[in-house]
Formats: sequence, structure tokens, C-alpha cells
Amino acid sequence: PNSMNNYGVIVNEIGMEGFMSKLQERITQPLSAVLFPTEGKWLDQHHSFSVRYTAGEDLGLDMHTDDSDVTFNICLGKPGFTAAGLTFCGIMGQPNHRIFQYQYKHKIGRCIVHLGRQRHGADDISEGTRVNLIMWNKSQA
Repeated sequence: PNSMNNYGVIVNEIGMEGFMSKLQERITQPLSAVLFPTEGKWLDQHHSFSVRYTAGEDLGLDMHTDDSDVTFNICLGKPGFTAAGLTFCGIMGQPNHRIFQYQYKHKIGRCIVHLGRQRHGADDISEGTRVNLIMWNKSQA
């Protein structure tokens, strides 16, 4: 679904682009504008996909930035996974971009929102399967 994950699907390609565009218009863009007034002001396109982490497949993901202005990452499940959090460092291009800032623990049904240029990585899953819906929100401007 992107250049870093092997397991998942681009949801825009399976008939969900209209739904995801409405979600962006009604939810993610207005929320992004409040949380990140500069980066979130004019979001008008998206790349939306799912990723799956499980033993024997993708376990985690090294530190990286996203090809987005604002990223929404929703944990869909499955019940019973352990570990597999997100580790955040600073903003790319700033002096602290390699310095640990925060570790987030995924919970089913919860969403984490961050700037695309915020360095982060998915910690290895230790048990079970975790599936996330990710929306990279961008501005054409």
C-alpha cells in the first residue's frame, strides 16, 4: 500500500475513495486545521490505505516520515495484539528530529494524528495481528 509495507491495501482502489474524500472534507481537514493551523488549513487530497502487522509478515517499520502534511492513523484491530506501538521523534529538519519524544500505544478504535514530517516508527508486534487504516492528507497548493 506504500513503499514501506508489504501487507495491506490502498482503499481508494477498492471503491472507498468517495467515502475517504467525504471523511477528509467533513472530519480530517477541519480537525487538522485546528490541530495544525499551518499544515492542516488546505488539505484537499489523500492517499488512504490499510497496513497489517503480524508474525511472519511485517513486524514493524523503521523510523521514517510520511508523504503527507497531516497523517491520521486509526487502529482497527484485531483483538489480542501486543506491543506494536508507535515511537515518535522530532520534526524532520529541526535539531531534535532524531531525539525521542513519545511512545504511543495503539488501542482498537483510537486514532493518532501527527504531522507527516514528524519522524516515527512502528515498533515490532510481539503477538497477534494489528490492522490500521492510514490517511495521508495533503494540500495541492
